[in-house]
Amino acid sequence: MADEVSPGGALGRLLQELKNERIKRHMSIDDMSRFVNVSSSHIEKLEAGDFSFLPPLYVFSIVKKYAGEVGIGDEQLLALCRAELHTPAIPALASSAASRGDEHRVADDARRSPAHRSRIYLFIALLVLLSFAALLYYFPF
Repeated sequence: MADEVSPGGALGRLLQELKNERIKRHMSIDDMSRFVNVSSSHIEKLEAGDFSFLPPLYVFSIVKKYAGEVGIGDEQLLALCRAELHTPAIPALASSAASRGDEHRVADDARRSPAHRSRIYLFIALLVLLSFAALLYYFPF
């Protein structure tokens, strides 16, 4: 696990740019925490160069989210940061599933949409209502 980052590395430069952007916007660590929806203790530790609080993959994920929300960094810089943290590249789930021929996994995700769930609930309610009507028909009180 990477505990400290070298000041000349890509990760160190990116974190310094993020800190400078936060200061330029006159935002405290707590303000930035609410803005990017990342724990203030995580931001504080990242800006200090301490990565011992989480595994490298999670550290990279937080750095990427922070940089994306603030609008600093590009794919090349993030790739260098990923390499410094020794984290593997993880392809997007839907695109990798489709590229491997797992179209049924992509279709399963589509079936889990809120509109699909509401149709299922409507169908179940209709079945319950019909069952109750059948019970009343065959077993009148």
